[in-house]
Amino acid sequence: MAGSEVEATTLAVACGQPVVVDGSRTELAEVTALPDGRLRFVSAVVPQRTRRGGIWADIDLELAQGGDGLWRPEVSVADVAFSNGGDGAMVTLVRDGRTVTLSWPQTLPPPTVSDDSLTYPNVLDDVDLVVRATRTGFTHVLVVKTPAAAQLADVRAARFRIGGDVDVVPGQDGGLRAMAGSVVVASAEPAVMWDSRVDLPGDLSARGLQAESTQSTATEAGDAARIGSVDVEVSEGNLVLRPDVTLLDDPDAVYPLFVDPAWSVFKNKWAYGTNNGSSNSDLSAARVGRRPDTGDLYRSYFQFPTTANGVSLKGKHIESAYVQMKLDHSWSCGPTVASMYLTPAINATPKASWSAMTLTSFMSSATGNANEAGGCSSIQPDMIMNFSGSGTTNQVQAAANKNWNSITVGFTARAANGSGESTQDRWKRFFPNNAKLFVDYDTKPGAPHTLQVAGVSCGSSVLRIGTLSPTFSAVFPDGDSSDSLTGAFEWIEVPAGGIGAVTDTTPARKSPPPAKTGITPNSRATSSAVAITSGRTYAFRAKGTDKPPYSITGPWSSWCQFIPDTTAPPVPTITPGAAGEPGRTMTFALSTTTTDVTKFRYGWSNPPTTEVAASGTNPKTATVNVTVPSFGQNTFWVRGIDATGNLGNIGSATFTAPRSAPAVAKWGLEQYPGVDQTEALADQQPSLAGETSLGTSDVSWTDDVRIIGGQTSSFNGTSSHAFTTDPIVDPAASFSVSAWVKLGNAGDTLPTVNRIGVTQDGALNGSFVLGYHAGTQKWSMWMHSDDTATTTTFGLVNSPSPVVMGSWTHLAGVYAATSRTSTIYVNGQAPTSAAATGMQPWPNRQRIVIGRELWKGSPVNFWSGEIADVQVFDRVLVPHDFTGMLAHDPMSSGFHEPGILTPVQVGNWDFEAATPCYLADLKDTCEAPDTVTAWGRWLALTRGSAVGTGYSANGSGLWLDYEYFPDEGYTESTAEYARSAEKAGTTPPDTDGLEFTQWQDRAVLRTDQSFTMSAWVMLDRLDGMRTAVSQRGVHESAGWLKYSSDVGKWQFAISDEDVITTSTASIRSTSAAEEGVWTHLVGVYDAERNQIRLYVNGELEGVTQNISFTPMVSTGPLLVGHTLWKDELMDQWTGGIDEVAVFQGALTDTAVSMLYES
Repeated sequence: MAGSEVEATTLAVACGQPVVVDGSRTELAEVTALPDGRLRFVSAVVPQRTRRGGIWADIDLELAQGGDGLWRPEVSVADVAFSNGGDGAMVTLVRDGRTVTLSWPQTLPPPTVSDDSLTYPNVLDDVDLVVRATRTGFTHVLVVKTPAAAQLADVRAARFRIGGDVDVVPGQDGGLRAMAGSVVVASAEPAVMWDSRVDLPGDLSARGLQAESTQSTATEAGDAARIGSVDVEVSEGNLVLRPDVTLLDDPDAVYPLFVDPAWSVFKNKWAYGTNNGSSNSDLSAARVGRRPDTGDLYRSYFQFPTTANGVSLKGKHIESAYVQMKLDHSWSCGPTVASMYLTPAINATPKASWSAMTLTSFMSSATGNANEAGGCSSIQPDMIMNFSGSGTTNQVQAAANKNWNSITVGFTARAANGSGESTQDRWKRFFPNNAKLFVDYDTKPGAPHTLQVAGVSCGSSVLRIGTLSPTFSAVFPDGDSSDSLTGAFEWIEVPAGGIGAVTDTTPARKSPPPAKTGITPNSRATSSAVAITSGRTYAFRAKGTDKPPYSITGPWSSWCQFIPDTTAPPVPTITPGAAGEPGRTMTFALSTTTTDVTKFRYGWSNPPTTEVAASGTNPKTATVNVTVPSFGQNTFWVRGIDATGNLGNIGSATFTAPRSAPAVAKWGLEQYPGVDQTEALADQQPSLAGETSLGTSDVSWTDDVRIIGGQTSSFNGTSSHAFTTDPIVDPAASFSVSAWVKLGNAGDTLPTVNRIGVTQDGALNGSFVLGYHAGTQKWSMWMHSDDTATTTTFGLVNSPSPVVMGSWTHLAGVYAATSRTSTIYVNGQAPTSAAATGMQPWPNRQRIVIGRELWKGSPVNFWSGEIADVQVFDRVLVPHDFTGMLAHDPMSSGFHEPGILTPVQVGNWDFEAATPCYLADLKDTCEAPDTVTAWGRWLALTRGSAVGTGYSANGSGLWLDYEYFPDEGYTESTAEYARSAEKAGTTPPDTDGLEFTQWQDRAVLRTDQSFTMSAWVMLDRLDGMRTAVSQRGVHESAGWLKYSSDVGKWQFAISDEDVITTSTASIRSTSAAEEGVWTHLVGVYDAERNQIRLYVNGELEGVTQNISFTPMVSTGPLLVGHTLWKDELMDQWTGGIDEVAVFQGALTDTAVSMLYES
């Protein structure tokens, strides 16, 4: 095992055996380096390993006794322990510090141990109790050995005491959940019982088939076993199991009988389906074909993840793929067929919907036999069946091309031509624990970037170089860090028509330099020199090819144009100091041996514009201090200028900046769940500039002005202000301040006096001021030259953005000491700068003040409105501070940086603790809590809403259709959706003793301000309009995310007014929606930029600019699964919805990508 792909590949090649990449491992997936240098992705649907003591360990369920006398599996996902007998808990399960215990009401006898099981003999007369460790939890099985035992009252109502710090909540489907508050600690599928029948019903036995049925055990039911249901209830701290009396009293029942609920802390990613909706809670095997005892048809579905701890098959080249299944038992003695199809994502576990899980596309078939019943002259061993071939590889490639997070396959007893599914001798049982997807893959090389000619970085214009023998170089990206690349360089003489006239075939290519081999991915490679001629313009580009056996070639880079100029002053020598953080000062030493150079021009753009005198004689030198302008990779440009004004050739130095420094002080100035007034005024960064909590004077707190359910600091325009005790910034050094501000109310006239958001006091004056400038009627920043009564104002910079009264606006003011400029950003955009050359040292630095300024000793220009999220930096803010940058951006420093405009998440429903809705509003059902954020908001579910499998590896999701649980035996049309609401109590018990939750609908978003809606969605039909998320008003919804069937694409839209004649603005995706595939959707209304945006799977797919209205204020609830349009609830969703997250504010492109990747 090795930590990285490079280490694993090196070891695998050297040792001649596969080596696992430890850093890729999850419970379900891992990457292995093979001896020939290839990488193999392997994923499963049941946990294969878990973390123990900080390392991964393979699952091993053999029980071992600890020093406390308890029995535990060697390695299981669940932290579970079993009693060694006595009066203590029979089972203890611990998860995230929460404990579940189950106890037998009498003293347990000492058990006998066998591998993963303990048997407590005769806990009742002729009744054993068997507990067994599973990969994800445990089972406890009553083994009823005689008819007399079946009549015992303690069998007919078997009681287990519940302990720990959980409540066990039964579901109306018979499932159980152990809840600690709104957190699910463990869950159990509906309990089941079975007998030990091995003889088939007469119609099947009469066929004379040579195979026989398998024997029932405490682990699984045999093929011919009769299955019964088990009712469950929780009463007075007891879990009560009531087995089916029909089977208990049946004189033909074959003993022993088994009664089994199974508990788990992990949701496996496989399911079964039956053609008639019948259930089977025996999950030890995945069944395919016609069940011998009942004639039911079974299919089994497996949802394999395509990601492994940062490694993903998305966008990869798939060389080969196959699914490996381990056959446990077959009806036949000889080989019979099973086939594998692509299907939609699993909609529910353990039983999926037969009709929804369509067999979309045939992938592969295989034959096998493993009869273990003894009817084939001998017990046949288990058998590996591989479902391989071009069909499998092509479908996995399609999933990679479409960036799927998983691929779901279904197994059936059909032949490859689709026939014979009900043929009896094709009945099979597979081990789900051994189901695996194997994929040999390769990451395609990316387009080379950061091109250079003769060591000088290319830009958007034609580069002038001082040599006729230049070299070419580029950085060659590849996501496989263990790969070895070959770099090719292609160059041309640019034709008279310019670079736009160049195609892949014209003009003729020049003789290329030899290819560079052995390039380490993501490193720079430089070609040998080529010969060029003065006075001609050339261009080059590069591409990379990875190593055999794949030899995949990536795309060409863009062209880099250059022209030789050997008469101009040559490129200076550039010696950078230590790489500076973004927004901080970095030093560069410049020198040249060209003695007639009198000055240098330098800067962060090409051509550079800032000048500095060259001193000395030979060499001529200068030292400059500059502010690093970007996250990640930066390029600094320099040229010399001689005494006659000739411009020299440009040189460059490229470096990667370290991670940017956060704010040295930050105050939220908002109260909401989890944040009281003290915390709203506390410095959120106390370790950086000391504890600098705010004091206040006449500051009030306004409800719902920025966030529904929150309170924001409000300033009265005459006396309100907030303040620190100590100063934070040195106004003579670089600094930045930012804040969200709302000036006045909508419709107010612009103030005739200045209104100040943030300043820092001196003895008499504020050193800087950020706010509204009445003289220009603009958002502005300005400085005061010194702390005297005769101070002057300088560095006034006004934003071109208009001031909109009553609208939330983000302001950021920046002072750069190196360039002596002041800059203002409004909503992170269109930075405007002005010279600020008058700043003097301030010996009397005092407190930061929010809401007024100090001018010649008097507090003036008090803010009127609200202010939130004030941040202070001891550096310059740069554009990336607002937009953010992703770690996998080729220009990044390797960190995710969301930017300072990240909004407040006001709701997140992952449906892990959701309960399905059988009876509307029944207490503790029909609900989904927000267990992710501190808001704790609820979604109330309507009748028929189901909770099934979510998009994530171990998650639940909401499933909606038009029909009330069809497996319940009757058909009822339902309108299924969820709405945001709060609990207002419960009704008194009705005549049946039932209590019902009283819900009060509540809005979540202020839709007249910037907001974001997001969800993972899966459509199971494409024949109608389908809305995933919206927020309703009285007549209309204010905004909605939906599927638009008229064009087959995703859509995000907003409404103008809450009237049936409202105007709307919308944007549709460029990609088509797909049925049966989990897709991530994000809709953003960005009030500050006056636009809406739609993202699909993390990528921006559309923008509508210049919205002509402000969206309506919707006072109704957030809706999940439909919308309100012209007084009608419509566009009901059919399929799955998961991870619904809403934000007050506009997510940036980077933040959306981070949300998608999380």
